[in-house]
Amino acid sequence: MVEKELAMGLRKPPGYVLSEDEIKRLMEDIKAIGADESLFVFNSKAVKGTSYSPQDDVVHIKGNILSDYHSKHPRDILSPRAVLAHEYYGHRPYRTLYLFEFENIDLSDDDAILKLINREWADEFRASYMAAKNSPGLSAPDRRNLILDALERAKEADISIRHNAFIRGCLHGYDEIG
Repeated sequence: MVEKELAMGLRKPPGYVLSEDEIKRLMEDIKAIGADESLFVFNSKAVKGTSYSPQDDVVHIKGNILSDYHSKHPRDILSPRAVLAHEYYGHRPYRTLYLFEFENIDLSDDDAILKLINREWADEFRASYMAAKNSPGLSAPDRRNLILDALERAKEADISIRHNAFIRGCLHGYDEIG
């Protein structure tokens, strides 16, 4: 039996209330990635965790944006800046697709809901990959960790991903974009 190393979930809990100093540092990260500052809401009670909401076109920031650097799992060690990029450059560009899917899903159809849930890994893979590829202001370790997160999400879904030039460049520390 092969043991999978899953995200430990040891980031700060979503219910952790971000302090004013933490919010200031996060605003600096938002500026560094060139994101529209007006699209971020902090300590929102409307969501359970940090996430992009296509319905209101905002990124809700909760306490779980803060990393756990004691973990080895890429999802746990993503920097707050990388998480912001994941939500803003990884999910937000697909707003129209999300809205279309939400409007056209029959909530009484278990098969339709199951198909959507089974594709979640692909949505999260794409979000981390596209953030690594498209976000300005990320460090090489941020890009690497986003790619590692994307690959881990595929691995958790038992999907094999062929490494393209961009992935190889992020993982091995050279600038080869393909």
